[in-house]
Amino acid sequence: MNLEQMEYISEVSKTSSISLAAQNLHVSQAAISQSISLLEKEIGIIIFKRSRFGTTPTDEGKFVIKTANEILNKVNEIRDEGKFLNSSYTGELNIASIPSLFITLLPQTLAKFKKDFPKVKISIKEMGGREIIDEISKNRIDLGLTILTDEIKKNSNKYFKAQTLLDGRMNVCVSKDSPLASKDTLTIKELKDYPLVIYGGKNWNKYIEDFEQNVGLFNILFTTNNSEAIKRMVAEGLAISLLTDVMLINDIYVNNGDIVTIPLIDYKPKIISFGAIRFTNKKEKVTKKFLEYLQVYAKNL
Repeated sequence: MNLEQMEYISEVSKTSSISLAAQNLHVSQAAISQSISLLEKEIGIIIFKRSRFGTTPTDEGKFVIKTANEILNKVNEIRDEGKFLNSSYTGELNIASIPSLFITLLPQTLAKFKKDFPKVKISIKEMGGREIIDEISKNRIDLGLTILTDEIKKNSNKYFKAQTLLDGRMNVCVSKDSPLASKDTLTIKELKDYPLVIYGGKNWNKYIEDFEQNVGLFNILFTTNNSEAIKRMVAEGLAISLLTDVMLINDIYVNNGDIVTIPLIDYKPKIISFGAIRFTNKKEKVTKKFLEYLQVYAKNL
């Protein structure tokens, strides 16, 4: 039993004709006839009598049709309420995001949110994690998407709200032709003698500083905030890199095999949390609704 069947029997009841109902609903007569027959079989009741004079309800069928119309009316009420609620979301929403979430989580979320809430004007900036914290603290943006460091988690209740969306792990990215490509896991020490391309930003610099305290200086080829440039360099075999699995979701280089990802097993923290930070302000309603959409798509990544 489904909503489509309710619509079919309601329309046939109004028109006393399967052919007219099919025209009005823009479906084939066979589709309506088969659907009603399946419903009749499911509930054990003959809903309509069919003859050359038309299609008329049986006594039992009249009760089914009455109930179907009540269901359809409730569904229309829900749809109307949904349209009203959606239209009540207006204004602007200013978002800042680190690149890894900018290219993985935001596109689908934005497409769906804008479709459902077209009156909300959204502005997005790509920034580093520290810049996002600064913009949030100065109330220049409503929502920041970044790595949730221990410092952020510690201060989340005091200055702002932090919410985890995705958990990531560190991976070594190497060319398919690299001697490291056959490894199942890697340690920091095993990377020491290979040219390294590093993603820019204070969080990443901190990771590298911690690594170097344990094994000595790395052979860093260059540092950049352009993740595509990093992956291109790795795919060409010019260097290796360190990227989280979140940054590699649906990545074309990984999917076609030009880049091989290998878990790095001896770093802290083992789990890198990616999430959202926000202040409570006049746009709280819109911000919270956008966060709901982010959570849905984060679960599907």
